[in-house]
Amino acid sequence: MTAARASLQPPLPLRPRDLTIALPDPSTEDHQAGTDLTGCLLTGAPTAAPHRVLTAAGDRQRVADSARLVTYNTLTGGIDCDRDEWRRRKQIEFLASLDADLIALQELRGWDEGGWWRLWKAANLLGMVPLPPVISARGRGNDLALLYRPGSVRIDDYDNNVARGAFHHGLGRARLYVRDQPLLTVLFTHLSFLGGAERYAEARWLTGYGNTYKGEPQRVVLLGDLNSIGEHDPEPDWNRIPSHLHSRHRHLTASGAFGDTDRRAIQLLARAGFRDPFDLLGLGPARTAGYWSKTDLVDHRSDFILPNRHAADQVTGAAVHDTEETRLLSDHLPVVLELAPPAA
Repeated sequence: MTAARASLQPPLPLRPRDLTIALPDPSTEDHQAGTDLTGCLLTGAPTAAPHRVLTAAGDRQRVADSARLVTYNTLTGGIDCDRDEWRRRKQIEFLASLDADLIALQELRGWDEGGWWRLWKAANLLGMVPLPPVISARGRGNDLALLYRPGSVRIDDYDNNVARGAFHHGLGRARLYVRDQPLLTVLFTHLSFLGGAERYAEARWLTGYGNTYKGEPQRVVLLGDLNSIGEHDPEPDWNRIPSHLHSRHRHLTASGAFGDTDRRAIQLLARAGFRDPFDLLGLGPARTAGYWSKTDLVDHRSDFILPNRHAADQVTGAAVHDTEETRLLSDHLPVVLELAPPAA
């Protein structure tokens, strides 16, 4: 994968086995945007700070029959408070450049209007098909969707309400085939923003997908905004994060003071068998959030694509698309995973 591949260049005809990540430049410009407590955009889009895009291709070979999976939190469906939809339109243009087989979208606020015409329009422009959306069980209508490319993906079964209301936003599950690969179970969600205890409870629903099902190994990939940093990610500087956000992400110690980040959900998923592709590939974590609002400029991860133990050895590449353009489109960055067929 080249630096151009991480920008808005047309996709390569074959899928390269490589990894592109972006690391922060020490110089950080001011942002001109902020959000209210609901996550609604208040002002113009942020002025992006320059980043270096690193490519680690090594001697990896291109794999034409790999599966390309994407997860993306759109920030209020790409619709701003003044009803401007410039971000939504540009998000679709960028997603089209990724040539993905599967795309999981979060925070589709307002997309249910008019018979879900925004979802259908996005799918048509991407050459994909949407499965029935996951309706957010509680909160502000932050619905979820999974889109698939009919030329490369065949759906075996699908459930858009797996946990029957147990998740704050919901949990979808599709069992499908990508090209000639064996059956793959795809889980997509947006874990609760309210606190570590809520996310831990939701993660417990997912642990059964980490290893076997009815005694048989199962290939599973979990996609979404997990509202947690990685199991081994560095502790953020909490002095740079607004105090009203601390209760959502930090342990409460016995003394009543806030402690370190509550990582129980991501730790539980790891113990169950889910693997971090950035760890698998021997690369440090790339931020997916923390650049949007000037009140909390702390690079961190929130968005993941996690293969389970029976799909981990098929990971051939992963990427966080951190470019000047993607930083203008949402407070989260798109994450991509390349999954090759299992070894014969």
